Amino acid sequence: MLVKDVMTKEVYTVNSKATLRDVAYLLAVHGVGGFPVVDDRGTLIGIITDKEVYKPKEQISLDNDLLLGSLLNLRNPQRFISELADSADLPVISVMISNPITIQENASIKEAMQVLYENNIGRLPVVNESGYLVGIITKGDISRVIEK
Repeated sequence: MLVKDVMTKEVYTVNSKATLRDVAYLLAVHGVGGFPVVDDRGTLIGIITDKEVYKPKEQISLDNDLLLGSLLNLRNPQRFISELADSADLPVISVMISNPITIQENASIKEAMQVLYENNIGRLPVVNESGYLVGIITKGDISRVIEK
């Protein structure tokens, strides 16, 4: 069985001009763990997952005292909330995974599973021979096929 037989063909994507706030909203609305990032021409340029969206400590350079003080002791909750709000306007392109691992639509399911597990990733953008995004395949997609 080939990747193109199992992949999700209607893929939600985000534009490289989107913000983390936009992505957080879309993650909640669509109930997915991430999106391929495309430029204005629709070319795949990256991937953004919930891991990149919800890493405030690394993405907004909070120091450990502020992070711990705000979260645990609430010594400075207003500053923490302010920093998080500021990070919401970061552009996706600044935190996305550039040059994501992809797979060809004519690859086997076995090959897709191997790529997913070897790289410890949950989703794999699927591209055609011209390199255009044509779908996405996840560990869940493969599991459903195996269970049948």
